[in-house]
Amino acid sequence: MSPLFLTFLLLLLSFPAVAQEGSRLKRIRIGTTTLSMSTLPAVVARKQGFYLSEGLETELIVMGPSVAMQGLLAGDLNFVTTLSSAIRAAISGMPVRAVMIFMTGSDQTLVVKPQIRKMEDLRGKVLGVPQLKGPADIYTRAALRKHGLVPDSDVSIVVLGGGTPLRLAALQSGKIDGTMLSTPQNKLAVKMGLRELVYAKDVMGGVPNGFGTNIRTMQNDPESVMRTIRATLKAIRFIKENKERVLKIMATDLGISDNEVANLAYDDVIKLYSDSGIPSESSIIDEIAMIREIVGIKRDIAPSQVADWSFARDAAKGIKGTQ
Repeated sequence: MSPLFLTFLLLLLSFPAVAQEGSRLKRIRIGTTTLSMSTLPAVVARKQGFYLSEGLETELIVMGPSVAMQGLLAGDLNFVTTLSSAIRAAISGMPVRAVMIFMTGSDQTLVVKPQIRKMEDLRGKVLGVPQLKGPADIYTRAALRKHGLVPDSDVSIVVLGGGTPLRLAALQSGKIDGTMLSTPQNKLAVKMGLRELVYAKDVMGGVPNGFGTNIRTMQNDPESVMRTIRATLKAIRFIKENKERVLKIMATDLGISDNEVANLAYDDVIKLYSDSGIPSESSIIDEIAMIREIVGIKRDIAPSQVADWSFARDAAKGIKGTQ
């Protein structure tokens, strides 16, 4: 047998092995409403190979929250990142559960004109929200009440549709005196000379983002659920320990190219990322209360009816002491 033929034969025999290795990857499709600081752990887990190391071939698909929930229920998606939507679906009786949080609270901040220095200065002023009974509206009203101000009486609240850029422009032009902004828009506002007055996380708890999945997936493929969470927890650790590399990912994948804004955003949000993927009891209770207010449900809802943190608990055990 010639050396050339032997080499060809060895290459031929290796192809099935390579194909078999590739077939071992479990395909995971994740629906997300945005690629932002709130979903950065999933972005980093994919980009840095943490999902691949768990045998997962992941796809992050940007879509609207209602479309994402439809995909999750139909089995076209394995996870959604908008926990508020997942918990709302669970409250409505759909077979969906929250299984992991990315952040311990909301990254929204009430941003105001620079001359407003304390909450009491908002008396007689106008605040803008994207929609009534949405998270920003509820956080805004909770902040006012906490500081002794009556919403719609002491402070006017107006709806400004059109997204964050419109509200930020309205604040800059003086049409409103303040609005809730998420990261990095709140840091962009600071660079413009506006002032961060109060953090939503300091007003009330909540679990705005993480992973929600179908109960069918939890029952039929629990290993993939646990591995997805474990990889994402590893990504959170990476984010906290590798600022410069993460800043580059924020620029290339999230479009946060302004160095000053990126550094401010990183330094703020890094404090919110969860090491365990499990919220406090009060946070999940606050989230349920907020959603009940949004949808007008009076009956009590137990956390166990909307969430199952056992996968995150098992995943965290698997990465203790690892890099």
